[in-house]
Amino acid sequence: MFERADAKVIILIMLMAIILAVTAALAYFYLINRPAFPEGTYEITIDDQVILVESDPDLAVRIISTAAPIPEQPVAPDIEAPTDGEGTGDGTDGNVTITPIPVTPITVTPIPVTPIPVTPIPPTPVPRPDQHIFVNYQVVQGDTLYSVSNKHNTTIALMARFGIDATDIVPGTTISVPVANPAYCPGNFPYIIMEGDTLSSIAIKCGTTVATLKQINGLGDNFRLDETNVLCVPNPP
Repeated sequence: MFERADAKVIILIMLMAIILAVTAALAYFYLINRPAFPEGTYEITIDDQVILVESDPDLAVRIISTAAPIPEQPVAPDIEAPTDGEGTGDGTDGNVTITPIPVTPITVTPIPVTPIPVTPIPPTPVPRPDQHIFVNYQVVQGDTLYSVSNKHNTTIALMARFGIDATDIVPGTTISVPVANPAYCPGNFPYIIMEGDTLSSIAIKCGTTVATLKQINGLGDNFRLDETNVLCVPNPP
């Protein structure tokens, strides 16, 4: 029993020795690595108070005296300008004459700006569609120039103008028939002028007036009606 107790005491003593050795080593490293006080006399500031300290490695640090406070800079008093009748101390009577420096005004001459003339670009006129177009037609048995003209908005004179005559009317043959172009008279009907037509005869034939025909076609006083040309008339009812 006593042997077990002695072993515990020995272990405890060894642990304490180890702790003391570690503590001593840490203290030794702290002492050799701590910053040394500078040798000689120097100032330190404590709570905004400058203290003069003398340090000697062989002696204790001692305070010699506190540093004298920094004197405040004197403020120059306000100097009032002498009034009339008061001396300036330099032999003058105190009346100071200030000669103004003449300032020459600078005259700025504006540079005239010449506007660049802008020439308006006239709108490009849209060409009016052709008065006539061509449609393909296959001739059948019994066709004549008259029957072909009745089947299309054309006339015998208009077909002759483009080189179609009776010899071209052959059954089974496809011919290119000139007809009035509907796009030439948007909103109206294209009428092919025939021999002997006048505005009055066309107006009666189409159920309208001469004034309406002039307005639709933009005709002036010196108009002329050419056979096979197209005249725009109101759409038939």
